[in-house]
Amino acid sequence: MATPFRIKRSAIPGKVPQVADLQLGELALNTNDAELYTLRARAGLATDVVRVGAGASIRNVIYVTKDGKDTNTGKKPGDAKATVKAAVAIASTIPGSIVKVSAGTYVENNPIKVGPQVSIVGDSLREVTVVPQNSNQDLFHVAPGDLISDMSFTGTMDKGKAVTAFDPDTIRYSGQSPYLLNCTNFITNSIGMKIDGSKVIGPFKSFVCDSFTQYNQNGVGCSITNEGYAQLVSLFSINSAESIFCGSGGQCDITNSNSSFGHYGLVADGVGPRNFTGIISATSAVNADTFTIYVDNTDPINISNAVYDGATGLTTITTATNHGFNVGAGVTISGMKFTCDSAETVTDFSVNAATYDSNSGILTVTTTADHNFNVGISVTFSNLVFSCNSGSGVSTAFFPPAPGDNNGAPNHVFDVLTVPSSDSFSVNVGPSTIAHTYDQGGVVAISTIATFPSGENGYVFSVKSVPAANQFTVHVGPNDREHTYDSGGTAEINTVRPYDGQVVYFDELYYTVGKIKITNPGSGYNTRPTITIGSPSEPWAITATALPTILNGSVSEVEILSSGRGYTSVPTITFSAPDVGINTATATIELLPTYYTVKSSTPISSGISTVTFNENLPYSVGIGTTVPFYKQSRVLASSHSFEYIGSGTDPVASLPSRGGVAIQENEVDNRNGGLVIYTSTDQGGNFRIGEGVVIDQITGTISGNFYSKSLFANVTPLILALGGE
Repeated sequence: MATPFRIKRSAIPGKVPQVADLQLGELALNTNDAELYTLRARAGLATDVVRVGAGASIRNVIYVTKDGKDTNTGKKPGDAKATVKAAVAIASTIPGSIVKVSAGTYVENNPIKVGPQVSIVGDSLREVTVVPQNSNQDLFHVAPGDLISDMSFTGTMDKGKAVTAFDPDTIRYSGQSPYLLNCTNFITNSIGMKIDGSKVIGPFKSFVCDSFTQYNQNGVGCSITNEGYAQLVSLFSINSAESIFCGSGGQCDITNSNSSFGHYGLVADGVGPRNFTGIISATSAVNADTFTIYVDNTDPINISNAVYDGATGLTTITTATNHGFNVGAGVTISGMKFTCDSAETVTDFSVNAATYDSNSGILTVTTTADHNFNVGISVTFSNLVFSCNSGSGVSTAFFPPAPGDNNGAPNHVFDVLTVPSSDSFSVNVGPSTIAHTYDQGGVVAISTIATFPSGENGYVFSVKSVPAANQFTVHVGPNDREHTYDSGGTAEINTVRPYDGQVVYFDELYYTVGKIKITNPGSGYNTRPTITIGSPSEPWAITATALPTILNGSVSEVEILSSGRGYTSVPTITFSAPDVGINTATATIELLPTYYTVKSSTPISSGISTVTFNENLPYSVGIGTTVPFYKQSRVLASSHSFEYIGSGTDPVASLPSRGGVAIQENEVDNRNGGLVIYTSTDQGGNFRIGEGVVIDQITGTISGNFYSKSLFANVTPLILALGGE
């Protein structure tokens, strides 16, 4: 009779064999947990017990299933969490973790706050559904490096709430964009992605997405504000109030995407806060497009005090003089000294060698033991003895000198510049006209005074508020250690080389006529009335003109023939009296600001950059003219499809078969100086290259601002003659 083969086993929940319980190659089974164990033997490392097989738990993968429990560990499918929120809470403590969500519908107590570098991955776009429990809250608050993929979102939200947004309660430095991949949003009123640049620190205030469908009735597909940025591929929006919205300096690139039905397609609204102000340094002629501008015209302002709130990350800075900063401006901060309640034990290291370069001010120090210093930390010295020849003979001096000698940084605190080896480092203690040679002695230690900013979160911070003329607040990131301002520091406007994406005006912001809205169509018109628009006062200005359309004796539409230029206030608009009766038509005018867009610029040299704009300035400017620079709200769209934009957000009533009518002008909406750059195709096959070129596939014509020609009549084997009429 055969002898049965049995491996070592235990039925005790959670019991794990010890190394002494197993031999190499031997297995042990916990029958209660369905866990299999064996020995792992690695050369040069201790032997240990590891789990093997399908039942093994994995440290950086947290599971969510419909039959799970939030009291479970989530470390294996059989011990899964019941909610995404519970799994994310664990994964957020382990950067690089994955939350794997099995098929099912999960009603979540939102917002779900996701830590950095966490991926939330569903089994299937169609089979995993997440529903917000709280309509007055965002669904996911994401962090840099997060991924959300392969799931759908359903339910309803209050207007302005988002499926994904930066965490407004924990503002982080962003070095990597959150990523949405292969998801569908069905939540009524919601914003699919809310990218508010004010909720992150650093230059990368961005999201990316690929294959994100928005069927969010009366919502917004993607909202990008406060100089946020997005790269969007295959974003489809259906019945949204606005497909893409960029405002207050927000910008995005969108490729191979679609906007169907809804009110508006691509919207760019206004500009961001003033970045900096240049000054014309050479007189220009009329119709010039290139200007010499002094842009580096701000000096650092000394900081006299700072109050840091570690819980919020906000710092209120007081300057020695009025700063002139505006909310939203980028400010470069440097050299502030803070004492901090460090949890680290301060250790003194003896110095046994030091080399000083009097020209550069660099002091390279060697310690008697490994110091474990890192670049950027602050250190303090005491009692280093140097010999020097001051001109009256060789003498010895202590470094640092006594307080008040004006040698070195305040309180003799210096930042580590380099760490050539484990027992050496360098700092800048300032140049000297006298050579100094290390003699003996001295100690160095990590300072309880730290320099801010360290560079970890960059050096440029956006102004959040201006409580007083000599105060401003910035968000520098939270910290659980108390920091108290000690001394020093400067602040100045972050001036950069002017770039494509910025806009300016010269001294005064002028306007053109953007829209004419009929307030009373009038009656009794047998012929077109005359429209008179008030004239601007500038000598170089042009008066706007418009042409009405008459339908059944009333004004049905007004076409702007010329937008004019040089307006500083809303002009009057009047219609001539009707042919019959006294019911004269009336209308109102909406103005659009005239900004000039940066095309190129030269590197800043001696504070000056030569800047070329895409437009010509119709008047001359003299030396001293101020030129404020702003980041323009901008959408760059290539290969975009529009389908019945303007027909409304009702999924049924917006259909052409149910009375839905497209409004072509709503496909692209440039508001208040914002700009949409695009190529598009609409439901009729009409191909547009911006506002200037339209190719009609049905009629075979190409038209634009200055021409209208037949494609068929003008195509030769190699030439398409557009003409100029």
